[in-house]
Amino acid sequence: MFRSIQWRITISFMLVVLIIMAILGVYLVNSTRDFQVDNLRSQLENEARIAAEASLPGFLSPGEPSDLDSLAKKLGTEIETRVTIVALNGTVLGDSQDDPAAMGNHADRPEIVDALAAGFGESTRYSTTLGQKMMYVAVPVMYDSSEPLGVARVSLPLTAVESLVHGLTVSIVTATVVASLLVILAAWVTARVTTRPIRRLTVASRSITSGELGQRIAVEAEDEVGELTRAFNEMSAKTKGLVEAISEDRTRLATILDNMTDGVIMTNAEGNISLANRAAENLFKIKDAEDKPLIEVVRDHEIDELLKLCLRTGKTQTVQYESGISKRYLRAIAIPIAHSGVLFLFQDLTELRNLQTTRRDVIGNISHEFRTPLAGIKAMVETLGGGAIDDKKAARDFLARIDSEVDRLTQLVAELTELSRIEMGKVELKKEAANLNQLVDEVIARLSFQADRQQLSISRNFAADLPSVPADKDRIRQVIANLVHNAIKFTPAGGRITITSRALEESVVLDVSDTGMGIPREDLPHVFERFYKGDKARAGEGTGMGLAIAKHVIEAHGGNIWAESEEGKGSAFSFSLPFQAGSR
Repeated sequence: MFRSIQWRITISFMLVVLIIMAILGVYLVNSTRDFQVDNLRSQLENEARIAAEASLPGFLSPGEPSDLDSLAKKLGTEIETRVTIVALNGTVLGDSQDDPAAMGNHADRPEIVDALAAGFGESTRYSTTLGQKMMYVAVPVMYDSSEPLGVARVSLPLTAVESLVHGLTVSIVTATVVASLLVILAAWVTARVTTRPIRRLTVASRSITSGELGQRIAVEAEDEVGELTRAFNEMSAKTKGLVEAISEDRTRLATILDNMTDGVIMTNAEGNISLANRAAENLFKIKDAEDKPLIEVVRDHEIDELLKLCLRTGKTQTVQYESGISKRYLRAIAIPIAHSGVLFLFQDLTELRNLQTTRRDVIGNISHEFRTPLAGIKAMVETLGGGAIDDKKAARDFLARIDSEVDRLTQLVAELTELSRIEMGKVELKKEAANLNQLVDEVIARLSFQADRQQLSISRNFAADLPSVPADKDRIRQVIANLVHNAIKFTPAGGRITITSRALEESVVLDVSDTGMGIPREDLPHVFERFYKGDKARAGEGTGMGLAIAKHVIEAHGGNIWAESEEGKGSAFSFSLPFQAGSR
């Protein structure tokens, strides 16, 4: 309850009122008591002097003691107070309420002693005779300012004074309670109204904490609370805008990180991962890597050493290595982040390295392909120059060989140029409706002489009513010729070549299978690469670019080409071309 401003204000007001009313009550009670006692004292003094004047004749003309007693009783009845007349020696000569003879000596009474000594005596004490608290006032009985003749004393109980004081006290207490209740109610209402905007601010602040941004509160006053409300509304609006901007930036950054091809991993100063993008998760085959040590995730000591070196030096570090997890060749860049850790960037250089390797292989293969015929030509030219030119038969044979090698070089250059143009997209396909069955027949008619010479049979297994496909007939015919020529070249005598056409849901497929030597499993993925030649065919003719050209031609038509083979049992090369629109 005391944590609430409303109740603190209410209780503070209540305590202030209670303290003020208590002080005022005590002051009023004491003042009233003193006032009433003073009035009673003055009244009793006057009555005592009246009693002294009335008893003076009794002292001047001594008679029977009962005369003063009768006087005391008469005066007591008239003034409604107790009247006592006492001799100088303390003997009670008369009393309005008791028998003087039964009363003890009063010489030692304080008021009697003070009256005889100073001319006035007053005392307040409990009377054992009457059984209540009394006020006694005594004055000497004097005649012409001579020596006192006796003492006249009057007394009244303080019951009236106590009753008055008690009533006043009850009134003050009642007023204090009523005032306190009214003050509590007023303070509670005031505090309630005053703190209502604060309570609204609290509710709105909690809503912001729970994510409900943009909270606004109506300004109901122009006081300090109103200023606070306006400041809160401005803060809420700016906070919403700032959070939205941060959220947008964070979303944009997350999108960029998730769509980066490079892996990104951020670690803290202890080497534990705090962030990893999708590329890094795929690269290192990790999941839920947050808070895990980097070495546990990448499992490469090169990266662990790179992390330590970067943290120690505070400088960017770079290393290239082959990942044991992904089997990829990576470049890792470690960038220190002040007081936060290290940002790692993992770039996959596998394709680049493969391209460099391929480039070296291509250059080596081209050099080899050119070196062999050129060496042959040079040797034959030197032989002719050495005198063989005079031997017409040998000269014709050498010239025929030189012509063959020149044709081979010309074909090699032409195929290189063709492959380069196809790969660069500079070849325009002249597409028209083409029937693969018809193109196969044309190729077989051209290559049947080679097949017969090799003692090979070529069989057709065509699909009836094969749909036409949009294709460049010359280039597709070249692809079919390459596949059939390879089958003839790698199939031993007595073998069989089968050409099959079939229609699928969205394309037509042509298969060229043979019963030849087959392709080793480790070489099969490379058959469509430039200059590929199986070990058994290295001595044979050909540039090794026919299948590479075929692959690019088919893909340029939007189709696919693939090979299946089992060593010693033959091979099957197939390609698919999509249907021409409306051909089915």
